[in-house]
Amino acid sequence: MARINSSAEVVEPVREAGLAALAAQRAAGSLARTYKRDGSVLTELDRQVEERLVGAISVRFPRANLIAEESEHPLDRANAYSFAIDPIDGTDVFSQGMPFWCVSVGLLDRHWLPVAGIIYAPALDLMLFADVDRKATRDGCPLEAARGPRALSAQSNLMVSSRLHRRLDLTRYPGNLRGIGSAALHLCFPLLYPDVVGAVQQEGACIWDLAGAHAILVSHGLEVEYLGGERLDYARLASGGPACDIVISGLRQVRDELRTMVSRR
Repeated sequence: MARINSSAEVVEPVREAGLAALAAQRAAGSLARTYKRDGSVLTELDRQVEERLVGAISVRFPRANLIAEESEHPLDRANAYSFAIDPIDGTDVFSQGMPFWCVSVGLLDRHWLPVAGIIYAPALDLMLFADVDRKATRDGCPLEAARGPRALSAQSNLMVSSRLHRRLDLTRYPGNLRGIGSAALHLCFPLLYPDVVGAVQQEGACIWDLAGAHAILVSHGLEVEYLGGERLDYARLASGGPACDIVISGLRQVRDELRTMVSRR
């Protein structure tokens, strides 16, 4: 398979799919919900958005693997590239009419490393895009470099998933805990807001939750890894199974400090 030099062809399909989902959300107010085996929320719009994205990506990159949340596709591990597709990351808040959800697409290379990512939150008018070998942009403009090392303090904000308090004792962390419902947005917020120092995501995140945000973060020197310090093995996650541990993002100093402050319940 020829090297993918740019994933920019996917940006407009992601934008169009996100705007269509936003229009449907606003028209409905709240949406009918069903539940998958793992207890996560599913709406009919998840399937519709995914079908639209799968069609658009497969036309543009017919030999790439497609790893999607709501549908199964052949997985050829010899392929040079794989797209991880989350049609609506934050389905629970999306179904309740809230704005904190996004469409997330990540591109991984033959070594299962995230090399490009697109995250579009239409209700927030936010488009994050890191292309192959290029740093991330926000709404088409270069993002500022991540701020240097900083100690965690009472002014620090940490993005956390909604049930993390059941898994971690965070009482030694001195700052504020924030949660909005989208794993991809949580992970990326340290790049967007200076007082957000990092993010912590409970076990169960999948490749489509993580890959797009991961590519965006590493393009600016931040990292995504397991709480224990191990690197994410996307080759293992490619079959759709969940991450085996809690996931954290941020600058190295933040990640190291967090590990001294939190303990497992």
